[in-house]
Amino acid sequence: MTSVTDTSTFDATIVKRIDTMPAPVSFDIEPAKKSKEGLNLELHTIAELLQGPGLLKRCYVKPNIPSFGAFEMHSDEGTLIGGADLAPAPLSYLAAGIAFCLLTHLKGYADSQGLDISSIRVEQKMKFQSRIPGMTADMGGQMEGHSNGLETFVLIETQESDAEIARMSDIAERACMAAQTVVNAVPTSMIVTINGRQI
Repeated sequence: MTSVTDTSTFDATIVKRIDTMPAPVSFDIEPAKKSKEGLNLELHTIAELLQGPGLLKRCYVKPNIPSFGAFEMHSDEGTLIGGADLAPAPLSYLAAGIAFCLLTHLKGYADSQGLDISSIRVEQKMKFQSRIPGMTADMGGQMEGHSNGLETFVLIETQESDAEIARMSDIAERACMAAQTVVNAVPTSMIVTINGRQI
């Protein structure tokens, strides 16, 4: 881990493009593959805490698709739970990712159909519950986090019909992989390694 001994002097760019992503040690990177069902792709992430006080973190991320670049991103937490509020919180990236992804598919559909749309704006409200004894909850009980819902508002300026815009919005939501990740239950796994040994 990179040494950061005083978060008050942290001045790194929050998000920046990098030439190559570091190689992960837990899995192999394989290229995306096309099939008759669609493009099977992966998003590869390496995240680490930066040494020093607080909860400052660094992440490298890249899709396994040619023409998609690698980026270095930083994240922090608010002072309520021990961060210094120097970069967006992890949930901020999650919320932004869903909104950005939805905008991509809304515009992609509009362009493919030649729709006359002057502006598209997405506003979202993501609801969560945090239970950290002594911080976000009374002492006692388990540390837990819950998602309590996602509300999406799509604001569009257009001369197209209501039916056409409703169709576009429905298709875009179903095509948005980020939204579908939270809308539908997906399989997950977590493997923990201690000193090179899986437990």
